[in-house]
Amino acid sequence: MTKFMGLGWDVGGWMGKNHGLAVCVWDGESDCVVWPSQPFATAMPKDRLWRVSDLVEMMKSGDSFHEDIRITVGVDAPLGYPELFTQLLNGSKVKQTRPDREIDNRMAYRQTDRYIYKTRSKKPLSASFDRIGNNATVAMLHANQWREEEGFTLEPQDNSNGSSRTIIEVYPALVKMARYKKVQPFLEKQMPAGLDSGTDAYDAAICALYAMAYQTKGKLLPELVHPKVAELDQARHEGWIFPFEQIESE
Repeated sequence: MTKFMGLGWDVGGWMGKNHGLAVCVWDGESDCVVWPSQPFATAMPKDRLWRVSDLVEMMKSGDSFHEDIRITVGVDAPLGYPELFTQLLNGSKVKQTRPDREIDNRMAYRQTDRYIYKTRSKKPLSASFDRIGNNATVAMLHANQWREEEGFTLEPQDNSNGSSRTIIEVYPALVKMARYKKVQPFLEKQMPAGLDSGTDAYDAAICALYAMAYQTKGKLLPELVHPKVAELDQARHEGWIFPFEQIESE
């Protein structure tokens, strides 16, 4: 029987002990996920990058990384930069004038950031203009290593429909009642007990549930919103934040 694993990473910066980590497992039949260990926050190792297999072992999941298990990593950090910004860095001739609204600055915000702002009334931090760029470099470097060494695909950049090892970008704030508050009711019953809201560990657990939702495609949790065909080309350059469909109708 195929098992499903959602690994959540609330990404911190290069320094400090604010990397939240969490993992949940689903057997494909029950109505709730299992949390093999309590989510926690920690620092990056000094001499190397993490491997996904390292994180699974740290979480004491009880499931071997090499068994018949489908795994998605939900990452709370930008996994891409605005296309216009990267063109500028690469020396291309680009056009940009002062926008009417900050969110419309294509040097600062990606297509997916504007989608989130339009549909969820939340503005993600800018990887190119805000301090979250620190976290983005950590996340992107790890994602590239996991793709190269452990057979993961980064979605939708790799557009590898059906992969059993995937990495996605998520945004925990979209499912919270308010900042530093608990998740909305449709997710609360799936969260591990004993976690304080507003912590890195709590956000990591939310990331893990996003990851589980991506892998299970509506069987356990509401489905996530994927980029439409017209949005896919740019999303493959810049990345995509995967929100829950349920939130879109609320």
